[in-house]
Amino acid sequence: MIDKIIKDAVNLLIYGGLFIGLCAACITALTFELSGQAIENLHYIFLVGAATAALYSIHRIIGLQKTAHLVTTERFAIIRKYQFDIRVYSVFWVLLSAWLALPFLSFSFILWIIPGGIIAFAYVVPFLPGGKRIRDLGWGKILMISWSWSWLTAVIPLGFITHSSIQMIIIHGLERMFFIMILAIPFEIRDLKIDQSLGLFTMPAKLGPKKTFRLTWLLVVLTILLSFIASFHYFNPAYGLAMSLACIVMIPLTKISYKIDDDFYFVGLIDGLMILVLWFFLFIHQWTGYAI
Repeated sequence: MIDKIIKDAVNLLIYGGLFIGLCAACITALTFELSGQAIENLHYIFLVGAATAALYSIHRIIGLQKTAHLVTTERFAIIRKYQFDIRVYSVFWVLLSAWLALPFLSFSFILWIIPGGIIAFAYVVPFLPGGKRIRDLGWGKILMISWSWSWLTAVIPLGFITHSSIQMIIIHGLERMFFIMILAIPFEIRDLKIDQSLGLFTMPAKLGPKKTFRLTWLLVVLTILLSFIASFHYFNPAYGLAMSLACIVMIPLTKISYKIDDDFYFVGLIDGLMILVLWFFLFIHQWTGYAI
């Protein structure tokens, strides 16, 4: 009985949006920590977390319609089991996001939110020709979703809220985009058979395992390089060290993604790295005594 309660709670945590929302909030907080302004901007951090939870909850429900033929897939079986609960959570997250957005409502904020927000919305809601989402566009989806995450969790915090220099906005924005791509590649690997059954050919399908792993290495090197540039700009080496650790961890995790089917490995461990990297930063920052 207790095991069932715990299992149900974990499933709803993962598939009800809370966990991915926490991941988004933590990676956004990491950007503010880079400039030492996280506490002052908790409201935006919570907004990103709630909005991400809302989008991913809605994404789960809409995805069921696209994958009705996958009756034997455990992940979709779980979502079908809890779909009523997920719908309720979706309404909750949407209402919470709307409430958190009220203090930011201004013409300038709307202009800033559009480049990333539209992509995030289009990734979930099928308003493209033929009832398609960006999620249904094959190899290009990883670029689009990485762009959206980068814009909302890095570019807006530095550009609109903390008014950093254009050079740092570009450097940190690219770094965040590459990092999200690193995290997204294993999900593309996980979904290879599902995407092929839908007629989609994603990046790992086009490149194959060897070239996909080489691409991961390239993205890791670029992310580490850009993170240290940002670190030295803000006089905070702890950031570069934390990002390096997170990127290096992803190398073996990506390689073994071809051999693992457990969805908790992907939505728990790999997505959870966005939470862990914040803790890496806080621990290194505290342990080394680096001051901003």
